[in-house]
Amino acid sequence: MEARVDRDIVTRTEVPHAGGSLQVALVGSGGDGVALLGDLLLRMAADQGLFGVLVQSYGPQIRGGESAVILRIAEEEVLYEGDQVDLMLCFRVSDVLRFKGSVRLHERSVVIREVADTSAFPDWLGATGRDPVRYPFARFESGAEVQGPPRNMMGLGLSCRALGWPTGLAREALERRFGERPAVLAANLAAFELGWATADVPRLPALEGRGAGLVIESGNEAAARGAIAAGMRFFAGYPITPSSEILETLIDELPLVGGTVVQAEDEIAALGMVIGASFGGIPSMTATSGPGLSLMTEMTGLSSMAEIPIVIVDCQRAGPATGMPSRTEQSDLNHAIYAGHGDFPRVVLGAFDVVHAREVMGRAFHLSETFQLPVLVLSDAYIAQRRQIRGPIAPLTTTPHRAVWTPGQAPARFALDTAHGITPFRVPGTAGGTYLAAGIEHTPEGHPTADTAMHQQMNAKRFGKLAQVRAETRDWYRVLGDPKAPHGIVAWGSQYGVLREWVREHPEWQAFLPEILHPFPLEGFEAWLAPRTSAVVLELSYQGQFHRYLAGLADLGRVRSCARSGGVPLSSAELARMLTEVSP
Repeated sequence: MEARVDRDIVTRTEVPHAGGSLQVALVGSGGDGVALLGDLLLRMAADQGLFGVLVQSYGPQIRGGESAVILRIAEEEVLYEGDQVDLMLCFRVSDVLRFKGSVRLHERSVVIREVADTSAFPDWLGATGRDPVRYPFARFESGAEVQGPPRNMMGLGLSCRALGWPTGLAREALERRFGERPAVLAANLAAFELGWATADVPRLPALEGRGAGLVIESGNEAAARGAIAAGMRFFAGYPITPSSEILETLIDELPLVGGTVVQAEDEIAALGMVIGASFGGIPSMTATSGPGLSLMTEMTGLSSMAEIPIVIVDCQRAGPATGMPSRTEQSDLNHAIYAGHGDFPRVVLGAFDVVHAREVMGRAFHLSETFQLPVLVLSDAYIAQRRQIRGPIAPLTTTPHRAVWTPGQAPARFALDTAHGITPFRVPGTAGGTYLAAGIEHTPEGHPTADTAMHQQMNAKRFGKLAQVRAETRDWYRVLGDPKAPHGIVAWGSQYGVLREWVREHPEWQAFLPEILHPFPLEGFEAWLAPRTSAVVLELSYQGQFHRYLAGLADLGRVRSCARSGGVPLSSAELARMLTEVSP
């Protein structure tokens, strides 16, 4: 159904805003429905051909606790939610206190708040020169709140007033969402009309969409669909925040192409199933977060030792241990690159954003299937659970191919004299192709051995694959900003979005972001670093893991660490402060 857009319905005074984008903050508690409200606004933006990004912040509680949505809507693609709020909808002032660093007002922000809540906003929130719009979201009797119309739907009406969006656009979104539940739809429409009827809501500047609907996708959905497009046909996993939506998406979509999904009893079993399916010749993967990745470490070594290709997606949370399950961090880097007993090769890739989360899966399966080793893809909570409006989906440019042994071929399964350590894969059931695939060290034919010279030769064979991986991926990085910029920022993963905007506004800085983290594209990095007069390594890791990793690969004499623990993503305002602190 085509959205109807009439921008002349609301004629309130506009709030000046530059840059063709607006940031909306929806702040509440668990059960207030702010996530649904944000999703509806994002869907309405996409229906108009506007771009956008939505990030949600919530606590680890099963019920209750804080809940906030930050939504940025723009005329052009955005990968970062912005720093200052143009419209804030707040059901309780007490809820705002939990989001220091995530929400900040400016002098012309529009604030909508509960009329019965007279508490003052905290100073760190910033101030707006406009009087807040006070609305009775809640009804009170004898000091107790009682049930009334859905407050998030009243908030939807008020938000549409401020954004200048017509009622027909909202009705269509609600009908799509609740059309199969007429009573719920009627209640939500009635509450929306109550909010819309409020006339004294200032109007924000109108954004011009492209007039055609765009695609909304989360990072986890994109990773799942990218894996399907790459040829993955078996997935086993265990639900764990913030990766669970990968499993959920594949349960719905992988069987449609003939694939199989198994919810395992734990992460160890999940990776065991993935290795077993891949041993049978089927491209296979799992997805997890830090605690699950720890449990998978021994089996990852088995994949490398037995030369069975697998892909693992790790959606990083703030750690260690259980850590903060719903918060983002970049602190699994050391584990991904180094974890495991003994020496074994693996490849580690990093995802930049939602669009790239789909693309990187094609590359992950290409490397895993071609070189018969484990490939880890590092996402994080910021990418995994963020929802992004994106343009048309480009087809994958790589096609995974595993060299498969056929009867009559001479090489033993683990032959030492093949190019780059790659030998044809023997699928079980192939006549004459029987061999022992095990985690114990072995001869070229697969027989167990304790010969130390053979162990040295087998290690050389397995690690020889990385030389070819390095040659193939030497240009797997992105450079953002003016080539003549004197200062440089080295970062990876989800820092991409904020840096893409930062370097546009600060031409004295250029950024280098690798898509492949191990083996690292060292030649490209050193060539990029050479003309810089100073540089910093930017990351969400208390120890500065990325900086320490690079220090083992290159001379970082003039490159400083710019790191902090995760929890919330970096804002451009915080980035400015951090760069000032570390500047020489």
